[in-house]
This record gives sequence, C-alpha cells and structure tokens, in this order.
Amino acid sequence: MKLSIFFVVLFHSLVWAITSQSKEVKLVTGLDYAPYASPDSLNGGVITEIVSLVFSEIGYQSTLGFYPWNRALKRVDRLKSDATFPYAHTKERAEKFYFSHPVHKIKLSIFQKRGQARPFAKPEDLIGLINCEPLGYKTEIELVDLIETRQIERFSAESVDGCLERLASGPADFVVMSPSVAWAAADRLWKDEAQNVLSESEIPLNISTEHLIISKKHPHGLGMIEAFNAKFLQLLDSGAIKEVWIKHLGKDSTPLM
Repeated sequence: MKLSIFFVVLFHSLVWAITSQSKEVKLVTGLDYAPYASPDSLNGGVITEIVSLVFSEIGYQSTLGFYPWNRALKRVDRLKSDATFPYAHTKERAEKFYFSHPVHKIKLSIFQKRGQARPFAKPEDLIGLINCEPLGYKTEIELVDLIETRQIERFSAESVDGCLERLASGPADFVVMSPSVAWAAADRLWKDEAQNVLSESEIPLNISTEHLIISKKHPHGLGMIEAFNAKFLQLLDSGAIKEVWIKHLGKDSTPLM
C-alpha cells in the first residue's frame, strides 16, 4: 500500500514538473531602453512588467534576460530564448518572426548637439549629416533611401549611450530616438547638464509601434503570439495595463497602444 502511494505521489510530481517546464517562457530584452525595458528600471521597465504580466495571466512562468538588442534578437531567432520585446516592425523581421499586437506606440524625434542643431521639418533637412544608430535598432523608412544613396552617412554604436556620447563628442550629427529613452540616457550620462548637451526636434520624424516577437521556427510560436494578443487586449480593456503604466510613469500617463 505504501509503495502504491509512493508511485502515485511520484507520478503526480513528474506530471507537475513536466507541465511547469512546458509552460516556462524565456524572455529577453535590451539593456538601455529605460523607462520601458532596462535592468536599472523598476521590475525591468514598464513594457517588461506588462509582458511578464500577460504571460503570467496565460499560465507561463517567465525568466528574463537583458542583452544588447542585436544579441537578444539573435537569441530568439536561434531559439535560445522564446520571445523578445519591444521591437519595431520591418519587412525583414516579418520574414523570420511573428509580431504581437502593438505593446507600445512611440514618437521618434531627431536629437542633435545643442548649439549645432540644424532646423528639422522633413527628412531632407538631414542631408549631409552623419547618423549614429544603436545596434539592433530599426532604420526608419524615412531615412533608408537617403542612407542608401549616401546623402546621409550612418555608423553604428553598441548602445543608446554610445550613440549619445558620439553625438556629444562630434563624430555623429544626429540620432533618432524616443524622447523618453534619449532623455533618460542623457540624464544618466550628463545629469543636470543633459539639457545643455542635447537638442530635440519639435517635429517628430514619425510615430512607430513596438511589439513582442517570436521566431517562426519556434514550435509553439504562433499559438503563443495568439494567446498573448488575446490576454493583452483583455488586460488593456480591464485597466490592468494602465495600472502598470501609472505605477512606472505617474498618474497622468496613459498606455500608448
């Protein structure tokens, strides 16, 4: 009798372990995207907490890693991790990855060195300048032709901080970034002097959406994206996502989706 009870307990323990393991999701995101995704932000940032909440609500136990953007993308493509976020949609990425419902909508501004800023109203105003783009960032469609025809020169840096430092020191003339991300990095780099270093364009380059993405090679990728989307929209309607947003960014902030 005792032996039978032992095997019953062992069986259920094994079933629980297998089920738990099958419901783990390995998430990765970037290192320098505060307040949205950063190891230095509360709970990894507002988008990180929202993504983790959605997966928790659909029964997944999540683990989280922070990597340079390009490396995070490669980990998901090679199935070393299950999903990464927040990434903008591109034609090239869409060939390899499933994209979720937008988890964030951002304004992208032109940042230049204060005192040397050229007036900006349209992409052609940037002709003749040098752009720094963090590795793993999407090249905005408005700039692609100008870069390909070498009317704008472009080079890459490992991180947001790297591009802003090169903007301040001279090799770069402008960067394209979310104001929240750029100013958070500038405050970290230059503290009270940040406003004296950077100049933000009054007119944005564009408004872009960002997404959770999963490799199309993932055996459960499409199902995970569909489950994520359904629960995300449910939590958005219920106000749960707004609560997370307010916790991170204040009572006057609203989810931009």
